[in-house]
Amino acid sequence: MIIISIFTISGLSIVTLIVAKRLEEKRRKPFFISEAISKGDIRIRKIYHKAVHFYSEGKEKFLFFTKKRVPIHLKNTLNKLVSFLKEKREQYAHNMRDSRLLKKSDGISEFIKNMSDIEKGNGEINHTYEDTRQNDFVGLGSQDEKKEVR
Repeated sequence: MIIISIFTISGLSIVTLIVAKRLEEKRRKPFFISEAISKGDIRIRKIYHKAVHFYSEGKEKFLFFTKKRVPIHLKNTLNKLVSFLKEKREQYAHNMRDSRLLKKSDGISEFIKNMSDIEKGNGEINHTYEDTRQNDFVGLGSQDEKKEVR
């Protein structure tokens, strides 16, 4: 139904324009319908030029903002954040040095305990991996020092 009505309106407008053009030729004066169409055409052209001008100015402003202003503001904000974090780190690092969390209750570290175990005879620093491996796995493999590969 809508398509039929649109088709009818467009057909009537074409017939009206043809009749208006014939009347202009007979009277040799512009008819009000053709004057309205030409004025509307002029107005639409002005609106189009304003829109193109607005688009080009907006595009230039947007590119300037995104390529110049945003990086400057981001760099400024980043520098402020870095300096703020440095201040907080120094403040908390100073407070952590005197903290009980860093101090052990037993007073001796694991490294020193291991060094004392080594000195007691549990092992020596100059032992190699192969020496300890041979002592641990003697007789477990398929080949001993006495046997050879055939």
